[in-house]
Amino acid sequence: MSNEIANITIIRETLQNHTANEISKHTGLNLSTIKKLKSGERLIEKLNLHDAICLTEFGLKNNRKNVEINIWK
Repeated sequence: MSNEIANITIIRETLQNHTANEISKHTGLNLSTIKKLKSGERLIEKLNLHDAICLTEFGLKNNRKNVEINIWK
């Protein structure tokens, strides 16, 4: 954990844009926990700090930002 910052917006984007298996594999977090977060059964706000930081760091490394491409004529 390099930054040691948790960001709820990044966590939400991460949960929306990645599969539970992918997140669990790369973060080391329990698959069941990720599935519950994705389904809404568990609230992001109730995550412990370590798990929130892991999800944030995974999101920072792996979330793709929407890239707008302008074509000039």
